[in-house]
Amino acid sequence: MYMFPLKPQQRTLGRALRIALGVFLLGLFGYALLPGVVFSQHPMGRINAELVTLRAPIDGQVSFSDVRVGDTVRRGQALATLRDPPDRDVRLASLEAQHGSLNERSAGLRQQIAALEPFVQRLGRDSQTFRKAVIDNLSAQIAEAEARVRQAEANVRLLDAQLKRIKPLAAANYASGAELDRRRAEADVAHAELAAQRKAAERLRQERNAAEQGVYLSDSYNNAPYSQQRRDEVELQRLALETRLADLEAERTQMQQQIEAERRRREQVGEAAVQATVDGILWRQLESDGAMIGISAPLLQVADCSRIFFEVPRDRRHEETLSIGDSVTVDFERNGQMTPHQARLVGLRSEQDSDRREFALAGGTAPDQIRWVFAVDFSGSAEACPIGRMGRLRHGDSLIDRIARR
Repeated sequence: MYMFPLKPQQRTLGRALRIALGVFLLGLFGYALLPGVVFSQHPMGRINAELVTLRAPIDGQVSFSDVRVGDTVRRGQALATLRDPPDRDVRLASLEAQHGSLNERSAGLRQQIAALEPFVQRLGRDSQTFRKAVIDNLSAQIAEAEARVRQAEANVRLLDAQLKRIKPLAAANYASGAELDRRRAEADVAHAELAAQRKAAERLRQERNAAEQGVYLSDSYNNAPYSQQRRDEVELQRLALETRLADLEAERTQMQQQIEAERRRREQVGEAAVQATVDGILWRQLESDGAMIGISAPLLQVADCSRIFFEVPRDRRHEETLSIGDSVTVDFERNGQMTPHQARLVGLRSEQDSDRREFALAGGTAPDQIRWVFAVDFSGSAEACPIGRMGRLRHGDSLIDRIARR
């Protein structure tokens, strides 16, 4: 069959149609089968916020305010009140009762010590009187003994003179030998009597010296008179009472310090308010109203709306194209329009994540996924806390974009 040749205009038009069709099919193929190679991907994510846990500053019974979970709270707003448990009042009352008992015991010991004082003084006077009497008596005996010593000395001189005179007479046979022996024996007896009297006087002087020191050598005194012995016994009793009083005073001082410390503690921490530390949303109440709480126990959790995060799930097998600290743009829908916000990559979260921060919304990350966490700048925005709102990460992530960034 005869074919009419095409005109040049027809050939140009046909070539253009074939090229356009090829480009269309290539674009369709790239969009359908290779979107990550040619076209930029804009993954969707949601807004999250970090939770701040408010803990009990003291032990006590908690009472929550009228703010409910989901309400907006402001920094410094009182959310709960803790009052010291009643058993602390019992402790203070017990300390005060013990202190009162110690005061009574101390007063009783002081009365006993005061009652012993007149008795000790009377016994002391009796002992001094007895000592003076003993010393006076011994002084008189010493005077008598010294007189006997002088008498014995005079007798010795007399007998010695007689013996001296009789010796020449006996030698000349004017006196008998018997008379000489009698005179000699009398002189020896006189010397012995003088020595005995001197010893007796010395013994009395020793007794007087001992009596002046408070020691009585006579067997009947048992080294001290009865009044002195009784005074020593009472002194020991008073010393024991004073020792017990000193121990009680030390215990009473310590008890007083405990009472003052307990009173200061009651004044300082008898009641404490739990205030919001950030602006945000009351997210969770961890204890029931009226419960007894220990110090540092978690009470409430507040979602910190001043720190908003945008989380985007990403496939672990996808090549990472962002690093911590990189800036991106995030679009959020508001009033039917997408509003751009600047964001910065601050972390990665997964099931095995070591990040200790607790977020308001659970991640829900699949085992083969990882979540990019972006800190979003909402400064100057009039938006309320947008936890849970969806957004779009405006970030070119095609193969061409990655090659260009590299």
